[in-house]
Amino acid sequence: MSFKEALKKSVLVQDGALGTQLEALIPLDDPHSVKGSPLWSTNALLYSPELISSIHKQYVEAGADMIITATYQASPQTLSKYENMDLAQAKKVWTKSVECALEATRTHPEKKIFIGGSIGPYGAYLANGAEYSGDYGEISSDQLMDYHRDIVRFYAETKEVDVIAFETVPNFAEVQAIFSLIEQIFNANLHKEFYVSLSCKDADHLVDGTPLEQVIRYILSKKSSQISDNLVGIGCNCVPFEIVSDFIETVNRVCQNNGSEQLSLLVYPNLGFEPTDTANYAFRSSTEKWASSVAKWALYSNVRVIGGCCSTGPAEIAQIKNVVEKIRS
Repeated sequence: MSFKEALKKSVLVQDGALGTQLEALIPLDDPHSVKGSPLWSTNALLYSPELISSIHKQYVEAGADMIITATYQASPQTLSKYENMDLAQAKKVWTKSVECALEATRTHPEKKIFIGGSIGPYGAYLANGAEYSGDYGEISSDQLMDYHRDIVRFYAETKEVDVIAFETVPNFAEVQAIFSLIEQIFNANLHKEFYVSLSCKDADHLVDGTPLEQVIRYILSKKSSQISDNLVGIGCNCVPFEIVSDFIETVNRVCQNNGSEQLSLLVYPNLGFEPTDTANYAFRSSTEKWASSVAKWALYSNVRVIGGCCSTGPAEIAQIKNVVEKIRS
C-alpha cells in the first residue's frame, strides 16, 4: 500500500522530535553534541547512529505509523561544508539514515510503518536561523533547485523510502523551486510521493511574510502529472501548536474559495519551542493543552497525519495514538 493510499484509509501517527530528543541524551560538552552543531541531529547520525535507531524505536513503541529520517540537515552542501564530504560520501550518510529507520520498523513486522525521507530547507544549510525567518538573501530559483536536486533524486530512487518529506519550508521562492524541481526531474521511471511542510509565523503567513493564501493558490494551480500523481498533501511543522487549528481553517477556506477539493494536511507542530534571532532557542512546556488540541485537529476530515516537532517525545506521540485509535474504532 502506498503512503497516499494509506492516508485515504486512516489518519496516520507521525513520530516526534529527533534533534531535541538527542539534546537530552548527549551532554553539551560532548564533542559530538547536537546542540550548537550546524548538523544538529545529523551529527548523531554520523557519530552515534545507535542513538538515532533508539529514538526511532521509542516512537514506534509509542504508536507511530511513520518515521522520519535523520537527514533534515544532511544536504550534500551541508555535509561538504562541515564534514568535507563529496556526494558519494553524502549518499552513504543518507543510506545510514534509512537503515536506522528500517531497524525501528522491523521491531513491529506485523504492521506497515512508513518511512519519510527528510529534506530540510535551504535555511537549515545557512545555520543562522533562516528557517525561522525565511530570509535567504539573494538566491535564484535555479540555485534553490540545485540545492535540493541530489537528495531528492536519492530518495526517489530508494525503494525503502515511502514519501519525501520537505520540512520547515519558510520561503515562498523555495516552495516554488521545490515544485519546479519535481516537475523537472520526475518521470515514469523516477518519481516518489512527497509532501511540503511549511514554516509559518502565524495561521495566515509563511515566516517570510508571504500570505498563506498565495502559497496555497500556487500549489492548487500545479496540475502536471508529476505533481498530481505524487503530491500527498501540505503540512505545517515547527510552529506553535496553538496556531494549527487556524492554519487548517485558512487552508480549507482557500481551497473552498478556489473551488478545489480540500488538500490533505499533515500537522506536526512544536510542543514548546521558541527560536531566537541568533539561531538559539528555548523551550516552554504546554503539555496540559496538547491532548485537547490533537483531538480538535483530528476532527477535520482532511487532516490525515498528526505528529510532533520540537520538544515532543514518545509521550506526546502516544497521546496522538490514543486519539487516532478512537477515530479508527
